[in-house]
Order: sequence, then C-alpha cells, then structure tokens
Amino acid sequence: MKMLCPKCGSFLPPEAVNIATDLAQCPKCGRPNRASACLVEDEVNQDVLRQPPPGTWLRQEADAIVIGATMRSKAAWFLVPFTVLYSGITMFIAYGIQIITRSFNLLLSLIGIPFLLFAFFLIGFTINSIFGRQEWRLDEDGGAIFSGVGRFGRRWRFAWKDLTRIHLHTIRSDENEDAIGFKLILEGASPEVEVILPGREDRQQFIVNAIRYYYQQWRRK
Repeated sequence: MKMLCPKCGSFLPPEAVNIATDLAQCPKCGRPNRASACLVEDEVNQDVLRQPPPGTWLRQEADAIVIGATMRSKAAWFLVPFTVLYSGITMFIAYGIQIITRSFNLLLSLIGIPFLLFAFFLIGFTINSIFGRQEWRLDEDGGAIFSGVGRFGRRWRFAWKDLTRIHLHTIRSDENEDAIGFKLILEGASPEVEVILPGREDRQQFIVNAIRYYYQQWRRK
C-alpha cells in the first residue's frame, strides 16, 4: 500500500503520516487529511481485464468504457418456485376466497396487506436475480452506474476528481458474522456512492479491478 494526498495526488512520506491519530499532512499542498483516506490500493494491471469472467463484459464505445455484469445467481432456482408458491397462497387466502365467495372481509384484507407487500418485494428480487444487470459507464470525467432490470433500477453518478478511496465493504447479517454480500464504496463522491455487487466472487473482483484500473489511469493524467 502507498499513500497519496487526496487533494493534489502527491506521495506522502512516512514522516508526514501519524497513524495513531489518523492524520496526514501533505508536504506539497499543506492540506491535512485522514490517514485512512490517503491509502491507495495496490495498482491493478490491465491484464486482469483482458479476459472477463462468464457473466461480465467490457466494451469500448465512442465516448466511454462500459463494464458490466449480470446479477443472475443460482439462488434463482430456489426463488422462482418459492415466489410462485408464496405469492399464490397469499393472494388466494387473503383475497381470492373473498372474490370467489363475493364477500368482503375487512379484517382479512388488512391482515393480508403486509403479506402482499412482501410478495411484491419477493417477485422484484426474483426478477432481478434472473434478469438483473449492473453497468458502469466510465468516461474521462467520471462515470454513471446502473443496477436493475431493463430500464428500471437505481442510478448513481460520480466524478473522478471527487474520489478519495475505492474499497469493498462486507455486508453481514445481524444474526451471525457470515458475509451475505459485498458493496463497492466510492468515498469522496457527494453523496457517497455505495453499490451492492453481483453475488459471484469472480464478477465482483472483475468490477472492482476495472474501476480501480481506470481510476489509476485518470490519476496519471
């Protein structure tokens, strides 16, 4: 690991860094920073981008580099039948019986609302697990990120000049310490960009390496 000033990009010598207080002062521009924000990950070689793993892609367009990955996961094989069964049973018990008997039951309708909402969430999550994709469109100024299905999803934007650090954060459940996912955090962007990555490790690593590589290229300019 090496340390660079987030403001001017200058190398920070050991005497400019105080790990104990998490402070670093750039000898060139004089700006004080958090030492943890000055850490720069090991440089990424372009060779790691030459063979995208299955389910990922990298292509050059007229004004941008497009890096992407499918959100498809093996969990979809379980989610599809479970979602169909859960949604069908919920709809039938809460509302189907009322429609068939032509009798309105207010209490049953109200009780069924949270189950119905969870069914909608489950359907959306399942669709994303089958047809979802994540794409990073990078240009000389920064990038735009899309995560979703078709044209429906979440979008972020960031500028290279705002970034101070790119790192992975492990998502853990409240019940145990096992990792349940990873998100890529772009520190310095306003608001801070936090993107949940695809489930497979090879796809995650490809996206992380690609973003770090093109960030390195921008810093060299």
